[in-house]
Amino acid sequence: MNAHAHLPSPDLAAMAQGAADAGLLAGFSQRELPKGYLLSTPDSPHNQVLMVRSGLLRVYLAGDNRELNLSFLEAGDIYTTHTPTYVEAVVPTSIWLIDTRAFAHKLATDPSVTPVMMRVMGRLLSNAVGLIEDLAFREVPARLARFLCQLAERRGLRQEHGWLVPLDFSMQDIASLLGTTRQTVSSLINQWEREGVLQRQSRRSLLVPSLDKLKAHCSPAP
Repeated sequence: MNAHAHLPSPDLAAMAQGAADAGLLAGFSQRELPKGYLLSTPDSPHNQVLMVRSGLLRVYLAGDNRELNLSFLEAGDIYTTHTPTYVEAVVPTSIWLIDTRAFAHKLATDPSVTPVMMRVMGRLLSNAVGLIEDLAFREVPARLARFLCQLAERRGLRQEHGWLVPLDFSMQDIASLLGTTRQTVSSLINQWEREGVLQRQSRRSLLVPSLDKLKAHCSPAP
Protein backbone atom coordinates (compact mmCIF):
# COMPACT_ATOMS: atom_id res chain seq x y z
CA MET A 1 0.00 0.00 0.00
CA ASN A 2 1.36 3.43 -0.90
CA ALA A 3 0.80 6.96 0.20
CA HIS A 4 1.79 10.42 -0.84
CA ALA A 5 2.82 13.89 0.17
CA HIS A 6 1.05 16.98 -0.99
CA LEU A 7 3.43 19.92 -1.11
CA PRO A 8 1.75 23.18 -2.01
CA SER A 9 3.69 25.99 -3.61
CA PRO A 10 4.02 29.38 -1.89
CA ASP A 11 1.43 30.84 -4.27
CA LEU A 12 -1.16 28.50 -2.75
CA ALA A 13 -0.52 29.88 0.72
CA ALA A 14 -0.71 33.41 -0.69
CA MET A 15 -3.96 32.47 -2.40
CA ALA A 16 -5.43 31.37 0.91
CA GLN A 17 -4.42 34.60 2.60
CA GLY A 18 -5.74 36.53 -0.38
CA ALA A 19 -9.05 34.76 -0.04
CA ALA A 20 -9.23 35.84 3.59
CA ASP A 21 -8.26 39.42 2.79
CA ALA A 22 -10.95 39.59 0.10
CA GLY A 23 -13.62 38.37 2.47
CA LEU A 24 -14.08 35.12 0.59
CA LEU A 25 -13.75 33.17 3.84
CA ALA A 26 -16.75 34.87 5.42
CA GLY A 27 -18.66 32.17 7.26
CA PHE A 28 -15.51 30.24 8.13
CA SER A 29 -14.38 30.11 11.75
CA GLN A 30 -10.70 30.17 12.66
CA ARG A 31 -9.26 27.56 15.01
CA GLU A 32 -5.84 27.16 16.56
CA LEU A 33 -4.75 23.55 16.98
CA PRO A 34 -1.92 22.50 19.31
CA LYS A 35 0.65 19.96 18.20
CA GLY A 36 -0.79 16.44 18.38
CA TYR A 37 -4.43 17.58 18.32
CA LEU A 38 -6.72 15.07 16.58
CA LEU A 39 -9.13 17.21 14.56
CA SER A 40 -11.09 14.42 12.92
CA THR A 41 -11.54 10.64 13.04
CA PRO A 42 -13.52 8.22 10.83
CA ASP A 43 -16.28 8.24 13.48
CA SER A 44 -16.39 12.00 13.83
CA PRO A 45 -19.97 13.37 13.62
CA HIS A 46 -18.77 16.67 12.13
CA ASN A 47 -18.83 17.12 8.36
CA GLN A 48 -16.69 20.17 7.67
CA VAL A 49 -14.47 21.75 5.06
CA LEU A 50 -11.17 23.14 6.25
CA MET A 51 -8.47 25.35 4.78
CA VAL A 52 -5.04 25.45 6.37
CA ARG A 53 -3.92 28.97 7.27
CA SER A 54 -0.53 27.95 8.67
CA GLY A 55 1.13 24.88 10.12
CA LEU A 56 0.92 21.24 9.09
CA LEU A 57 -1.79 18.58 9.27
CA ARG A 58 -1.29 14.85 8.82
CA VAL A 59 -4.02 12.83 7.10
CA TYR A 60 -3.74 9.11 7.74
CA LEU A 61 -5.46 5.74 8.06
CA ALA A 62 -5.01 3.54 11.12
CA GLY A 63 -5.34 -0.19 11.65
CA ASP A 64 -4.70 -2.40 14.66
CA ASN A 65 -0.93 -1.98 14.65
CA ARG A 66 -0.21 0.33 11.75
CA GLU A 67 -0.72 3.88 10.56
CA LEU A 68 -0.57 4.86 6.89
CA ASN A 69 0.10 8.49 6.01
CA LEU A 70 -1.97 9.69 3.07
CA SER A 71 -1.06 13.35 2.92
CA PHE A 72 0.40 16.33 4.74
CA LEU A 73 -1.69 19.49 4.39
CA GLU A 74 0.03 22.86 4.49
CA ALA A 75 -0.98 26.50 4.08
CA GLY A 76 -3.57 26.88 1.32
CA ASP A 77 -4.67 23.25 1.23
CA ILE A 78 -8.37 22.40 1.40
CA TYR A 79 -9.70 19.16 2.88
CA THR A 80 -13.00 17.75 4.10
CA THR A 81 -13.49 15.76 7.28
CA HIS A 82 -16.17 13.70 5.52
CA THR A 83 -13.69 10.89 4.82
CA PRO A 84 -12.66 7.69 6.67
CA THR A 85 -9.37 9.26 7.77
CA TYR A 86 -7.71 10.74 10.82
CA VAL A 87 -6.54 14.37 10.69
CA GLU A 88 -3.88 15.39 13.21
CA ALA A 89 -1.88 18.57 13.78
CA VAL A 90 1.82 17.78 13.33
CA VAL A 91 2.85 21.24 14.58
CA PRO A 92 0.79 24.10 16.04
CA THR A 93 -1.63 24.80 13.21
CA SER A 94 -4.15 27.49 12.33
CA ILE A 95 -7.14 26.54 10.15
CA TRP A 96 -10.38 27.95 8.82
CA LEU A 97 -13.45 25.71 9.21
CA ILE A 98 -16.95 25.74 7.77
CA ASP A 99 -19.81 23.25 7.74
CA THR A 100 -19.96 21.34 4.45
CA ARG A 101 -23.54 22.40 3.71
CA ALA A 102 -22.71 26.02 4.38
CA PHE A 103 -19.68 25.70 2.11
CA ALA A 104 -21.80 24.22 -0.69
CA HIS A 105 -24.32 27.06 -0.28
CA LYS A 106 -21.49 29.61 -0.38
CA LEU A 107 -20.18 28.17 -3.64
CA ALA A 108 -23.67 28.27 -5.12
CA THR A 109 -24.52 31.82 -4.05
CA ASP A 110 -21.20 33.69 -4.13
CA PRO A 111 -19.62 33.56 -7.64
CA SER A 112 -16.44 35.25 -6.41
CA VAL A 113 -15.59 32.17 -4.33
CA THR A 114 -15.57 29.71 -7.21
CA PRO A 115 -12.41 30.83 -9.09
CA VAL A 116 -10.32 30.76 -5.90
CA MET A 117 -11.56 27.33 -4.88
CA MET A 118 -11.18 25.97 -8.40
CA ARG A 119 -7.53 27.01 -8.48
CA VAL A 120 -6.90 25.36 -5.13
CA MET A 121 -8.69 22.15 -6.13
CA GLY A 122 -6.87 22.15 -9.47
CA ARG A 123 -3.57 22.23 -7.55
CA LEU A 124 -4.69 19.26 -5.47
CA LEU A 125 -5.67 17.33 -8.61
CA SER A 126 -2.30 18.09 -10.17
CA ASN A 127 -0.55 16.63 -7.15
CA ALA A 128 -2.78 13.55 -7.22
CA VAL A 129 -1.80 12.93 -10.86
CA GLY A 130 1.84 13.32 -9.86
CA LEU A 131 1.32 10.72 -7.13
CA ILE A 132 -0.11 8.20 -9.58
CA GLU A 133 2.78 8.82 -11.97
CA ASP A 134 5.30 8.31 -9.16
CA LEU A 135 3.83 5.05 -7.95
CA ALA A 136 3.30 3.65 -11.44
CA PHE A 137 6.58 4.60 -13.11
CA ARG A 138 9.22 5.54 -10.52
CA GLU A 139 11.29 3.32 -8.26
CA VAL A 140 11.94 4.38 -4.66
CA PRO A 141 15.18 6.35 -5.36
CA ALA A 142 13.41 8.41 -8.04
CA ARG A 143 10.41 8.99 -5.75
CA LEU A 144 12.65 10.22 -2.95
CA ALA A 145 14.66 12.45 -5.29
CA ARG A 146 11.47 13.98 -6.69
CA PHE A 147 10.08 14.49 -3.19
CA LEU A 148 13.23 16.34 -2.13
CA CYS A 149 13.29 18.38 -5.36
CA GLN A 150 9.74 19.53 -4.70
CA LEU A 151 10.67 20.54 -1.17
CA ALA A 152 13.71 22.43 -2.41
CA GLU A 153 11.84 24.26 -5.17
CA ARG A 154 8.79 25.18 -3.10
CA ARG A 155 10.11 25.62 0.41
CA GLY A 156 13.89 25.73 0.11
CA LEU A 157 15.97 28.76 1.04
CA ARG A 158 18.65 29.79 -1.43
CA GLN A 159 22.06 29.69 0.21
CA GLU A 160 25.54 30.50 -1.01
CA HIS A 161 26.30 26.81 -1.48
CA GLY A 162 22.92 25.45 -2.51
CA TRP A 163 19.35 25.13 -1.27
CA LEU A 164 18.56 24.68 2.43
CA VAL A 165 15.56 22.36 2.62
CA PRO A 166 13.47 22.17 5.82
CA LEU A 167 12.31 18.70 6.86
CA ASP A 168 9.15 18.78 8.95
CA PHE A 169 8.87 15.05 8.41
CA SER A 170 10.55 12.14 10.18
CA MET A 171 12.27 9.42 8.15
CA GLN A 172 9.28 7.20 8.95
CA ASP A 173 6.86 9.84 7.66
CA ILE A 174 8.78 10.13 4.39
CA ALA A 175 8.96 6.35 4.04
CA SER A 176 5.22 6.01 4.52
CA LEU A 177 4.53 8.77 2.03
CA LEU A 178 6.73 7.09 -0.58
CA GLY A 179 5.52 3.55 0.02
CA THR A 180 8.81 2.19 1.33
CA THR A 181 10.67 1.60 4.62
CA ARG A 182 12.48 3.98 6.94
CA GLN A 183 15.67 1.96 6.46
CA THR A 184 15.50 2.43 2.68
CA VAL A 185 15.02 6.19 2.97
CA SER A 186 17.87 6.52 5.48
CA SER A 187 20.14 4.36 3.32
CA LEU A 188 19.47 6.44 0.21
CA ILE A 189 20.07 9.74 2.03
CA ASN A 190 23.32 8.39 3.48
CA GLN A 191 24.38 7.21 0.02
CA TRP A 192 23.62 10.60 -1.55
CA GLU A 193 25.53 12.31 1.24
CA ARG A 194 28.59 10.25 0.37
CA GLU A 195 28.12 11.13 -3.30
CA GLY A 196 27.78 14.85 -2.54
CA VAL A 197 24.16 15.04 -3.74
CA LEU A 198 22.97 16.08 -0.26
CA GLN A 199 24.48 17.44 2.93
CA ARG A 200 22.72 16.85 6.23
CA GLN A 201 22.60 20.14 8.14
CA SER A 202 20.54 18.97 11.13
CA ARG A 203 17.79 16.52 11.98
CA ARG A 204 15.34 18.94 10.40
CA SER A 205 17.16 20.22 7.34
CA LEU A 206 19.21 19.18 4.33
CA LEU A 207 21.41 21.19 1.98
CA VAL A 208 21.07 20.45 -1.74
CA PRO A 209 24.28 21.79 -3.36
CA SER A 210 22.93 21.30 -6.90
CA LEU A 211 19.30 20.81 -7.87
CA ASP A 212 20.41 19.54 -11.26
CA LYS A 213 22.42 16.78 -9.62
CA LEU A 214 19.45 15.77 -7.48
CA LYS A 215 17.07 15.94 -10.45
CA ALA A 216 19.27 13.45 -12.29
CA HIS A 217 17.90 10.84 -9.84
CA CYS A 218 14.24 11.74 -10.58
CA SER A 219 13.83 9.98 -13.92
CA PRO A 220 11.13 7.26 -14.12
CA ALA A 221 12.25 3.69 -14.52
CA PRO A 222 12.69 2.68 -18.20
